[in-house]
Order: sequence, then structure tokens, then C-alpha cells
Amino acid sequence: MVRHRAVSWEAGLPCLLYVHARPGRGRWSLATQFFYENLQEFGGTYIEIAAREADGRMVSVSEMLGQALGALGVPGAEFPASDKERADKFHSLSLGHLYLMLIRDAVSAEQVRLLIPSSPSATVVVTTRTNLRELMEYDFAPVSLQELGSDDAYRLMVDRLKGTAGQIDPETLGKVVALCDGHPLLIRIVAAQVNGRPGLARRLVEAAESGDLVEVDESGRLAASFDQIYEALGGAQKRAYRLLALLPGPDFGAPAAAVALQTDARSAAKMLDVLEDANILRKTAQDGRFAFFTMVQSDAKSRIEDFDDRAAVIRRVTEWYLAELVPRDAALANRWRVGSAFEQAARPVSRTQALDWLAAEWQALVACVTAAARNEQHEVAWQLCVGLFKYLHQHGHNEALLRCMTDGLLAAEAAGIKAAAMQLHSHRGTAHLALGDLVAARADFQRSYDCAVSIGHALGEQSALEWLGKVAAREGDSVEAQRLYDASEAVIRRVGVAMPADQSSRAIALLGLQRSRDLLVRPEYATADRWVRVALQYFDPSTSELENRAKCLMVLGVVAANTASTEDPVSIFAEAAELFARDGIQRFEAEARWALGDALVAQGKDADALRAYWRAYELFAVLRADEVGEARRRVESLDPAADFGDADGDPPGTQVDDEGEGEDRSAPPEG
Repeated sequence: MVRHRAVSWEAGLPCLLYVHARPGRGRWSLATQFFYENLQEFGGTYIEIAAREADGRMVSVSEMLGQALGALGVPGAEFPASDKERADKFHSLSLGHLYLMLIRDAVSAEQVRLLIPSSPSATVVVTTRTNLRELMEYDFAPVSLQELGSDDAYRLMVDRLKGTAGQIDPETLGKVVALCDGHPLLIRIVAAQVNGRPGLARRLVEAAESGDLVEVDESGRLAASFDQIYEALGGAQKRAYRLLALLPGPDFGAPAAAVALQTDARSAAKMLDVLEDANILRKTAQDGRFAFFTMVQSDAKSRIEDFDDRAAVIRRVTEWYLAELVPRDAALANRWRVGSAFEQAARPVSRTQALDWLAAEWQALVACVTAAARNEQHEVAWQLCVGLFKYLHQHGHNEALLRCMTDGLLAAEAAGIKAAAMQLHSHRGTAHLALGDLVAARADFQRSYDCAVSIGHALGEQSALEWLGKVAAREGDSVEAQRLYDASEAVIRRVGVAMPADQSSRAIALLGLQRSRDLLVRPEYATADRWVRVALQYFDPSTSELENRAKCLMVLGVVAANTASTEDPVSIFAEAAELFARDGIQRFEAEARWALGDALVAQGKDADALRAYWRAYELFAVLRADEVGEARRRVESLDPAADFGDADGDPPGTQVDDEGEGEDRSAPPEG
């Protein structure tokens, strides 16, 4: 604000600013601080004009002009009759004077227009509850008050709670702080409620999770604050306020909003912009996506009307998400899937488009599983799980995968679909396996196998045996692993032409990959080489399953690096790393960069190796994986003076997963 004032003066123009934020964010405090810290620049003259009454009534332009004249000492009896005459008198009296005029809580640009000075010595600051963009037409510069950072918000809450803060367990206290979204007034209100009553903190958290947060507000201050926000909205905006709060997941884009509101994406996008300007929604880090402030969303849910039909909104949103998921899932792998939603040919979607969409929507999709199940849309719930499996598994979202498949299994059982239970038990087993719970993984794969046998589902039987083989391999029982892989292949041979040709070929290829990976451990490089080449016949350069081709290349690279092979391990590992990078699978890319570095060192190409090790270190640090320390030592072995910046495991830009912690992919996804 000070910089803008200086620039305006240099240009011979008045300084015009408007500060917008939700009530209680500190708009007036900021404006008065701006005045008192720069008294000399304003000649010590401060004019304050109210644009809204305490009851929310908009003050007329005539009244506001009267306030301005009164501040300059003009008696009420001498106020001109018309608005134009009042404006002319104010400007003539104030011309050439240094002053700051604060217009508090403006509702419209029209209220401000006649008070805009032409004198370059004047400064006008307007505060608004919404982003009143029309003011920019009159050369006002916007000042947006953002939320407090997490550390500042925590400190403010602790300061307000005083001794009570120490009586609340840290996890609950952190959740209470998060409820306030960095909003100073909300922090003060909540702290006042909880102070001296530490047990209320847990009730607040539980109320927020159930959408009844305002019911816990004994003071009524939260309710009053949200009433002001809601009543300032128009009819269509009020409807959007209520219905958008029902969208599952942490954030959403215009397409999902359009489904909830039963409109087109363009109209929905305009509505989202309006609600963002009203400080009801906030933009997230992902372009074009919005999220409610936590307490605002709780209030919005409490205002759902009978005619809004909560169940109908959830039904159309979750059905839309399933329809959109099907073609994206199809772009990731040529795997078989249970469910009527997957039986029709999906519209073509590129792999890149699919990955981009899923990266933005996967958390909403996981939330849709729970929402659909609670809405008794059991077919939708378990089919969402089927479609989500590949992406969640591929990108290591194992905790989310576990929760998702558990909810999906309950839905499949409620629907009485044995084939769905068969596939989801297998999918849940992969999460257990990735998380290192081999007992639970084996139990799920065995249930999947038993179910497949009982209903005569050859693909399910073959897949379950393959996964049981992977469990044995993880346990170090190579003989049992190979036996189970043989049993899995025997199912394919037994069924023959009854199994779709593309699926039998893919299954044989995957078994070749699993066998070769297990054989590297023995190590039996020649046999591993033979099996991985079987897999590469299917996962050739034209495959859409980039990660499976990359996994095959990793085996081939290890064979080339440890035998007298004529193939170059450097080029093999480099291709694998690029394929993993294209799919955004950071854990596997890190391992491929590490292997590439080793291969380059073996060839005496230390400069190239250093770059490969650096990339591996960066990825392991982002993932907070156990290997970060060793990756750092590899870098230091080639560059002892390397500058690593922040501490290992927490570099700038650390990504955060759905659990709120950096992802640890020490147990990478299989197959």
C-alpha cells in the first residue's frame, strides 16, 4: 500500500486502494495501520465514512457524501440538496489537502464513485467483504488479505487459549486450528469458546466432520458471521453456496460444479468466480480448482433445504465422476475390469490427459466412493473402486487405496456382486502388500482366488495366483513364487481360447516380468533375461502401459550391467527413467536414475553420473524415502562440495500426500 502511494504521487495521481476479505480478516485494522504509520504523508487528516449500517443495510450515496462533508466541519444544515452538489462541495473543500479517506464496508462501486478525488494529494482506501472488481474500472488497486500461515495461526490460537492449550492433545489442537483456515476472527471466536473447556476441542472437530459445526457454537458469533455472508448473496448464489458444499473431496473444478448445479461448465465457472470474490471459496494450488473454507462449508451444509434434495445431488455427481473415470482408466492399462460401466468401449482419451485429470481428481474420486455408498449407490461405489485402482496403485497412494477398497467391498457385498468382491479383494491386497502387511495381503488374494474359483472366473483365478506369487517373492521364498507363477500360467493354458486373447497375452507378459524380477535376486541373469524378453514382446515401444515397459527395462538393464551383454545398460536405464517420469511415478524414476548413475560411473562418465544421482536424491527427498541418505552420499562421492540446501527429506517444494505427510514409497507398487 505504501509503495502504491509512492507510485501514485510520482505519477501525479490520487492513491486509490480497496482492501477485500471476509469479515473479521482485519480490513479496517490494516487501513488504520496504514494511516497511523504514515501520518505525515496524509497531513494527519483522517476521514472515515461508513458504507453499511451495523444491521447490514447499505448506506445511500447521499448519506455517505454527508458524512464526508461533516468530517470537514460542514454543519448538516449547510449540506447541498443533490448528490452532485454535495460531491462538488466536498471536492472543492478538500482540494489540495493531504488526507486519507477510509470508506468502510462498501457494497457497490456506485457508493464510491462520487467520492473519488482528482487531487493527487488524496488517498482513498475502500474496504469490502467481496472482491468488488468494478472499483478497478475507477483505477482502484486491489489488496487481498490472505489467511494466516499455519505457524502464525497456531501461535495465535495458543496465545488465545492460554493455559487451556496445554490441556488439549496436539493432534486435536492442530485440527481445531485447521478448522479456522487461518482466519483471525474465527481463531479468536473458537479460542473464546474452548478456553477453559478443553473437551470442547474434540467436539468441534467431530462436529466439523459431521457438518454440524455451527451447532456447537454456543456464543452464536459464528452463526451471526455466516448469516451476514449468506444473506449478502443473491438467490442463485445462495443455491450454489448450499449445493457445492455437497461435492465430495477437498476441492473441485467447474465441470463437477456444473453437474451439482445442473448447468453448463461456463456458467458454473462464472459462479465459482463470484463465490471466490465473495470470499466463500478459495483457489487451490491447482489451476481452475476451488475449495470451501472449512467452517463456511459446514455452514453451507447446514442450510440445505428440503427442495435441494441432497441425495439427488450426490447421485448425479458420483454417477458423473464414474462416467468420466472410465475412459481415463482405460487409457492407463489394457487390464480386465468387472462392472457394467467398463463393458462399453470408452471414448478415446490420451494417457497424458488421463494422468492430468486423475492427478487433479483422485481425492474427489476416493471421496465419491464413500459418498455413493452412504447414498446407497452401491453399484457406483464399487465400480469407482475398480476404475481408481490402477492410478492409486501406480502412484503409491496406498493408504487411500486401502480405505477406498474397503468401502468398495462393503458396497459390493451390499449389492451381492461376487465378481466385484473378487476383484476388490485383489485390489485391496495390493495396498496391504505395498504397505508391507504380507499376512493381510495373502488373506485378500486368497479370498479373491476362492471367489474366482467359486464363480468360474478364470481371469480372477489367474490374477490372484500371480499376486500370491508376489507375496511369496516378497517373503524371500523364490521357489514358492515360481510355483505360483506356473500355476497362474496353467490357468491361461487350461482356459485357452475362452480367455480374451489380449488379456491372455498381457497376463503371460506380466508373469514374465514377475519371474524375471524374482530371478534377479537369485541371481540367475540368463533366465531372467529370457523371461523379461517375453514380457517386452507385449510391452513394446507402442504400448500404452509405459510403467510396465519401464519395469521390464529395469530388469534388462540389471542383466546388461552384470553380464557380458552387448546391450548398453546406460541407454536402457535412461529410457526406463524417462518412461517413469512421463507417468509421474517418482519412486520408480528415482530408482531408475540411481541405476543410471551407477551404470555411468562404471563407464567412467562421472559428470553424467552426478546429474543422475542428483535427480535421484531430489526425488527421494521429496518422497522422504529411506534411500535419501545413501543418494546424498552418491552425490558427495562425485562432488564433495555439493550444496544440498535444506535438510535431507524436507527440501523446498516437498510434496504432501493425502495423509498430510510426505509420501514414503519404500514399498513400491507391484506389477
